[in-house]
Amino acid sequence: MAGLVSALGAGPKGLSGINAGGNKAGDIVRAHGTALYKCDGDRWVAAVPGGYTQATAPAYATNAPQGAAAILDAMRKVVDSVPRGADPAQRAVIEEELGAAYATIRARLARAADGYAIAAGPEHGQYLRFAQAFAEGSRMVPLITHGGEENLRLVREGKVSLALAQGDAAFDAYTGKENFAADGPHAALRAVGSLYPEPVHVLTRADGAPALVADLRGRRVAIGQPGSASRTTALRVLEAHGLGIKDIQPLEFSLGDALVALRRKEADAVIQVIGVPADSIRDALTEIPLRLIPLSERAIAALVAANRGYVAYPISPGAYATQNQGVRTVATAALLVAGTGLSDAEVGTLTREVFEKGRDFAARGSAQGTQVSAATARKDLLIPLHIAAGKGLDTIESGAAAAVPARPIK
Repeated sequence: MAGLVSALGAGPKGLSGINAGGNKAGDIVRAHGTALYKCDGDRWVAAVPGGYTQATAPAYATNAPQGAAAILDAMRKVVDSVPRGADPAQRAVIEEELGAAYATIRARLARAADGYAIAAGPEHGQYLRFAQAFAEGSRMVPLITHGGEENLRLVREGKVSLALAQGDAAFDAYTGKENFAADGPHAALRAVGSLYPEPVHVLTRADGAPALVADLRGRRVAIGQPGSASRTTALRVLEAHGLGIKDIQPLEFSLGDALVALRRKEADAVIQVIGVPADSIRDALTEIPLRLIPLSERAIAALVAANRGYVAYPISPGAYATQNQGVRTVATAALLVAGTGLSDAEVGTLTREVFEKGRDFAARGSAQGTQVSAATARKDLLIPLHIAAGKGLDTIESGAAAAVPARPIK
C-alpha cells in the first residue's frame, strides 16, 4: 500500500476502498493523485509525487436487569437483604462496591461529555494523523505532545485516558528501565493493541557523503527532541554501530525542523522512527533529493537480540519516490496504550472501534491506518494486553472466522 500511495502521488484522503484487516480479490481501491515523471534519455522515470497537501491539523453481556430503574431496584434488594446487624465486613463490601460504582458512573459520564483525551505526538506527525483519523466521528480529543515518552508519562499521571507510543518505549515504562528508571515500573500499563510497524529511517541528502551509519561519526545528526521515544531509539541505533552521542554533533530537532536543516545543509543526517510512508518525508522529497541509509547486519542483529521489541524490517522499494531498492533497518510497533482510568467496558468498546474490519483510516487521513488489523493487534507486544482488549479482539476474530464460508471436505 505504501508503494501505491507513493507511485500514484496519492495522499491518504485520496484513497478509498481500503479495508482494515486486508482486501480481497474483486475489491475496488480508488486512488486520486498526481505523479510527476521526467524524460531520461529514451525513457520516462518517476520523479516526485505532486498534487497532495496534507490538511492542517485543526457493553459486556450480563444477566443483570436491564434499564437504570430495574438495576437500582435490584441493587436495593441486595442491600436490604443484608441485616443491619450483619458482619461489618459484609456492610463494608456493599459500601465499597456502591462507592466504586458511583465514582465510575460519574467518571464515564464526564468522559462521554468532554471526550477521551488521547496523547498523540508532534504536529504534522504520523501519530497525530492516526489519532485524528481515529477521533473523526467519535468523542476522542487528540493532544499534540513531544512524543511517546511524554505520552507514557501522561498516562501514568492519569492526565490522559489513552496514548500512542513506540513498543520499545512502552516496555521501558512498564519495567521502569532506561529513561523511566527514576519513575519506577508502571505495572498497570496495558496495551489496547499493536497498530502498525514503525521502522527506523536514517536519512541523508542523496548528494551527501554518508553512505553508512558508521560514516556519521563527527557529523551533525538530528536525533529528535527530548521527550520523544524516537530520540532514545536513535541513540540505540548509533550505539549498535559503535557510536555514542559524543561521537556525533547531536541536533535535538523535531522531524520537520530536521528536514529543513537537511535542506539548508545545516544537518548531515536525520534519524527518525516513523511509519511508512511518512508524509513529511514525502513532502521533503519535493524540495531535496534524499537517500535512506541501511543499518548494518551486525547492528540489526544486536538490536533484535536486546529483546526490546525490535524486529528486522525492510523498507520496500517504491515506498518513497526515487527509492529503487529495499533498505534494511529495524522497526518497533506503534501501540495504543491505556492506564487504569478506563473501565473494562470502555476499553472493549474502544478496541472494537479501532480494530473492526472496515475502518477506513486512510480515507480519514492516516496512511498507516491501512495496516491496522485485529490479526496483527497482538504482534510484537512486550507489555500485557488489556484483558478487555483481548476479549474484544477475540470477538472480532471469531466474527471474521464465522463470515468465511466453510469449504466442503473432498
